[in-house]
Amino acid sequence: MRRGVFESWRPKGGDWDRAAATHLFRRAGFGPRPGEVERALADGFETTLERVLANTAHDRRLRRGAHALLAAGDVETLQGWWVSLLVDDGAQLTERMCLLWHDHFATSDAKVDDVRLMHRQNEIFRELGLGDFRAMLHALAKDPAMLVWLDGNANKTGSPNENFAREIMELFCLGIGNYTERDVQEAARAFTGWGTAGRSFEYHAENHDAGGKEIFGRRGNFGGEDVVELVLAHEACPRHVAQKLLEELVHPEPTGEEVQSLARFLVSSDWEIGRAVEHVLRSALFFSPRARRSRIAGPVEISVSTVRALGARVAPVRVARTAEEGGQSLFRPPSVKGWDGGPSWIQASSWIARHNALAALAGAHGGGSDEAEVDLRAAFGGPESVGEVPGAVTEHLLPDGVDGGYFDVLERTARAAGGMDEALSLVTALVLTSPEYHLI
Repeated sequence: MRRGVFESWRPKGGDWDRAAATHLFRRAGFGPRPGEVERALADGFETTLERVLANTAHDRRLRRGAHALLAAGDVETLQGWWVSLLVDDGAQLTERMCLLWHDHFATSDAKVDDVRLMHRQNEIFRELGLGDFRAMLHALAKDPAMLVWLDGNANKTGSPNENFAREIMELFCLGIGNYTERDVQEAARAFTGWGTAGRSFEYHAENHDAGGKEIFGRRGNFGGEDVVELVLAHEACPRHVAQKLLEELVHPEPTGEEVQSLARFLVSSDWEIGRAVEHVLRSALFFSPRARRSRIAGPVEISVSTVRALGARVAPVRVARTAEEGGQSLFRPPSVKGWDGGPSWIQASSWIARHNALAALAGAHGGGSDEAEVDLRAAFGGPESVGEVPGAVTEHLLPDGVDGGYFDVLERTARAAGGMDEALSLVTALVLTSPEYHLI
């Protein structure tokens, strides 16, 4: 009997090990904190996965903290607030999906120029990103930040602006080749009159084209809500969304069979993203060798996950700035396509920025920095001798294992150090700046 693409993973023997647990924490969040993998191994796979799926709410005070910051009108302060949520344990999977949708429905403060609107859109991703994709798409179509970003106020009868109509098809839901230019033009007419009044959505009836339209071969006196439903009903939509989920959670190049299988699941589960994510996380495909360490971590991922892995104390604004120096500025994607990701993350300039930031974080151990507090002894389980340092560091940061030659380098580095603290800093810096560490 042929096995399903997303057959459930049932670990046997030593399958549920440090590498498997770390993989789950990295993909369903931003990596484990010190001691979290040990707890996962003691609890077992099912209990750990249920905990990951259940942790979807931050402390209310942390969420509400944004409101006191918004009056400053400073996007860097808003970036720091979001990083504080990314680092927090309360809702790792929620924030993982929040970052995914921020990239997918890329909107930039560089044009919106209003941190309150950017914060409000960010909250849509947080509240609906694991829920009903249909509800999220409708909310984003009327989101003031999106309307400003894609020129909703310029979309009027007689001179329709095609920006949102084009992107909901090309980038957000269908992909190139699954619509025609006529579909875009007619959809733009349907969205005429959708604009803003201050910081709110407002329908301007006098600007709406009430005439008949033809979209995807269907005729009607369509409005904006109708277009959203027509897009959702298009056969390419669940495939497009499934592709995005699989690229994030499993592999940057999912197979056609994998995409089609998850697309069918999305439709059968009435577009519930949380159910689709759980379907993936429970699968043998998710834990397969092909999936592990198959993605190059983005600057936000690598910055946040390293802070968590080392149990470091760093100002969230500083972490956000580190990610920006590496090529990913939160609330400021470079275009409506979002970030290119993949190999673009490790071009020369961005790699140097990563290298320097991570080496500096390792060097903060023992009071070596005014910007971060790091206790590597505590992070790596308290190695008792210099000789134990390479094993302790790689066990926590590279649990998939390292080759013998690389481990020899770490051992020689530890032996040449002037004591335990220096050995910890140097070996950790070597691991953090190794290519292997940047694959998640």
